[in-house]
Amino acid sequence: MEPERENRSKKITISIFVVSILIIILVIILLFINQRTSIAPNAKEVNVTSSISISNSYVFASPVRAKIDGELIRVTVFVLDEKGRGIFDKKVAIREGSGLTVREVQALTDEVGKAIFDISSTKTGVFYLEVEAAGIILPQRSKVVFD
Repeated sequence: MEPERENRSKKITISIFVVSILIIILVIILLFINQRTSIAPNAKEVNVTSSISISNSYVFASPVRAKIDGELIRVTVFVLDEKGRGIFDKKVAIREGSGLTVREVQALTDEVGKAIFDISSTKTGVFYLEVEAAGIILPQRSKVVFD
């Protein structure tokens, strides 16, 4: 009878240990869930004095293909310094190509150096967008297609 009792005691101890480990894992998961998990910028200081780095700044469009006469392509530009930090309050412009219409959503960069534009076209074709930031032409071109 004694070995049976000892066996039962071991099973209870193991069960308590497993439940404790599961509770600890659950608490850790809940702590991580409550942590901020977005990649939203958290700028402590606004960068207005740095020089624009044309090699760090970039342009991208989404989607890269749209229909003419109404569909929009969102163009986002990040104006960054040599350390990859966004530069605030810089005027950004997309040089309009033949048949392109550019609508400035946010032409001045925000705290993370972001400027936003919507483009549309009345002509079909492939367009390479040229972007100017504070008078400096960025070497990167973003290719968009209108069908």
